[in-house]
Amino acid sequence: MSVITAEQALVELSQRHRELYDGLTIDARLETIIRDGSHSGLTGRDVLRILRTSRAVFFDTHVEVVSGHHTATYLRFESIARFPELIRLLAQDMAEWIRRTFHHGPLTGIVATTSAAVLLAEGIADRLHDTMRLRVTLTPYSCETGRIGTDIKTGAIKPGERFLALNDVTTRGNCVSKLGKVITDHGGLLAGMMVFARRDSGQFPLLDELITQHPFYYTTDLDMPQWEPAQCPLCRMHKPLLSWKDMPEL
Repeated sequence: MSVITAEQALVELSQRHRELYDGLTIDARLETIIRDGSHSGLTGRDVLRILRTSRAVFFDTHVEVVSGHHTATYLRFESIARFPELIRLLAQDMAEWIRRTFHHGPLTGIVATTSAAVLLAEGIADRLHDTMRLRVTLTPYSCETGRIGTDIKTGAIKPGERFLALNDVTTRGNCVSKLGKVITDHGGLLAGMMVFARRDSGQFPLLDELITQHPFYYTTDLDMPQWEPAQCPLCRMHKPLLSWKDMPEL
């Protein structure tokens, strides 16, 4: 029996998903994973259009995500970030949530990473410019490792200033929690958290704790179960493992 290499698996993955997104069944596939966000004004149909237009979701695959977990269904936010109109739509909805949630107390700014999340942060700040001047503060992001740093410009966060932590997606809650710690470590106050997608199946306790403790916005809740490598059923099936770094733009 021949063994399929990761390179061959990527070629097959790309071809299969181009056919899927060009076909008639893509909406039904996307509908199976989309759950409405608690605070978003966008509907499930809106989210479906965003994912379909950007071709951002990969099905029936085997991907190692940044955390080291494995998943069969993967969201590539960079695919969404290619479309300015989709970023504008998301930023507008996030800005409306900020208006509703923080109208009683002023916010100073948003802390995000230098990943595609910066497009959301800048879009939000632009939409709130007339009523709420938000400062966007960025932490480093490594495209090689997917890790975020904690270094920010000196004086970017002053004691007592209220900031939101924003990331593009979250699975376990670790990255957005790390951004929140950047705020508090510099004397700022963590006012709330924001992501485009909660990308798990409700299996990670830290994320539930963060949602309970802070005002927490997510546009959509995507059902994407993940496993530790030792418990991964795809590993037991010897399905080729791909890296999140190698997932293609369709």
